Amino acid sequence: MRVTAPALVAAALATGAAIPALGAGAAIGLQDDRMAATSAQDIPTRLEMLKATKTKISRVDLFWATAAPTRPANDRDHTDPAYDWSWADATLCGMVGSGIQPIVTVWNAPGWATGGARGIKGVVWNSKAPKKARDFADFMYALSKRYNGRTEIPGRGKCQVNFYEIWNEPNLQIYLYPQYKGKRPLAGRKYVQMANLATPQIKKANRRATVITGVTGPKGRSDRSGRGTLDWIRDLRRYGLRPGSDYSQHIYPSAPPLKKTKAFPAWDTLDEITDEVNRLRGGKRKRIYITEASYTTATTPYRKVKFTKRQQATYMKQIFRVPFVRSKRVRAVIWFNLQDNVNWPGGLLTDAGTKKPSYRSFQQMVRSKRPTGNLRVPRSVQRRVTQPAVPAG
Repeated sequence: MRVTAPALVAAALATGAAIPALGAGAAIGLQDDRMAATSAQDIPTRLEMLKATKTKISRVDLFWATAAPTRPANDRDHTDPAYDWSWADATLCGMVGSGIQPIVTVWNAPGWATGGARGIKGVVWNSKAPKKARDFADFMYALSKRYNGRTEIPGRGKCQVNFYEIWNEPNLQIYLYPQYKGKRPLAGRKYVQMANLATPQIKKANRRATVITGVTGPKGRSDRSGRGTLDWIRDLRRYGLRPGSDYSQHIYPSAPPLKKTKAFPAWDTLDEITDEVNRLRGGKRKRIYITEASYTTATTPYRKVKFTKRQQATYMKQIFRVPFVRSKRVRAVIWFNLQDNVNWPGGLLTDAGTKKPSYRSFQQMVRSKRPTGNLRVPRSVQRRVTQPAVPAG
């Protein structure tokens, strides 16, 4: 589990606002969690910060509530006037035009999709599951249609985005509510419904699309706050997750990457997760993405473990020496995040913007690798994307 500063998310809600590989193993990428809380006109500034790291892949949160604040007359038509794509156009087309392939993680349902309910009290985003899984699937069709590389976007040209994650950490009640009905697990069934309906719709709109499901928060055991990692994957099997998607996991261990540990989940215990993924329908064919990982350099109310800045840089490199990460099955590891916030100091930059040693390590790792597979941004698409100028000053 990662924690984005509430003030950043609150601001976003108020405003509506060729991957280098490590040998045969995973690519390395980066998430800027402040992107989702940045207004459309200021996105170019954040993009410049991402580009400076040399990353070629970036995970990005896209709030369903931001793109569809009121219900469209036709949810599947991305040109419906109820949709507001200003933030998404600036962010996704801006990334593609910069040679960065986005992994788009869609969550935070609009109130109209949840019957006005918001889920967890005190959380600025909407953790309530949508009442109808079909509403989510229709939105995902409109989204992936707009950014399929063939659709002409006014003022932007054509923008090809190939990677879509279904929700963020849906095994945690803070992100998908409710997790239980009485003592019976409930969120897994709702999630499987959304994933099973959305996956074919995304691929119908973009035949090149990769859909990633699971998106599992790093929870060891199940309790009232959510489902443990292995229990969550078993829920996906129990409720019938269909083939056609890959699997993603989040890893924030308290142990160094190469250290033997009984802690779970950790780099040393990834095989246990994969064994459970293999039991899903088509599970052995699912590629693995680690779409959040980092080592934090200070304690917070949410995390008591901390490492030195030098250790952070060292452990970043060691991740890619883990045998499982070096396997062909693991496609990418996304470092969270670009810049510290008060709740999650795992960044390459401090909250004030000072570079940590891990910043240079990240750049060195990106430069040392070769482009691989369909994680690349096609050059033909890059040339067709129009970017706004970076604001002066």
